[in-house]
Amino acid sequence: MRLFTASMAPYPRRVTLYLNEKRIVLDRQEVDVHGMEHKSPAFLAKNPAGKIPVLELDNGDYLPESAAIIEYLEELYPAPPMIGRTAEERAQVRATDRVADEVFTVLSQILLHTSPVALLIHPGLVQKPDVGPALQPVLDRLLDQLEQRIGDGEFLAGRTPTIADCTLFALMEAVYPAFGYELPKRCRRLRAWYDRFQRRPSVTQ
Repeated sequence: MRLFTASMAPYPRRVTLYLNEKRIVLDRQEVDVHGMEHKSPAFLAKNPAGKIPVLELDNGDYLPESAAIIEYLEELYPAPPMIGRTAEERAQVRATDRVADEVFTVLSQILLHTSPVALLIHPGLVQKPDVGPALQPVLDRLLDQLEQRIGDGEFLAGRTPTIADCTLFALMEAVYPAFGYELPKRCRRLRAWYDRFQRRPSVTQ
């Protein structure tokens, strides 16, 4: 198998964090997103959506979408489990990952329409400043849910790292330095989680 990826883009990073946590070794091919390689005819033949990551399977088929790739690999490499061990654990992990993914979507839209950095990344972008204030209460509610879900645990959804940690960390790792964003001070548990997780071997390797 071969993973078409881009080093620090959040969705591909979500998959590479997962791979590193599981110690799964795959051939990885870097896609030049700045050169728009992901929009080239050759890449569109792999994924008509023109998005990364994409996993090339052993039979020559291509699997897009980070969540689907992770689910597929979890079936092939169940140990150590990162989507829970029991039915209840799996349900709780997926519920937490769903919230983390919503944070991903909402925060991305807020920054896209309010940050000057977004204009540098997307030349010609027409920002709609009203989007930020409109979505901020939604983001606040989602972060409060995660703050409650993590409780006093080390990870977002249990005693061991899960796909939820990969989802949220991939986003925060991207927006902290690039956009100067930080988790709100009221989210002390999430802020402590971020500080812990960024020191894990899966992040630093």
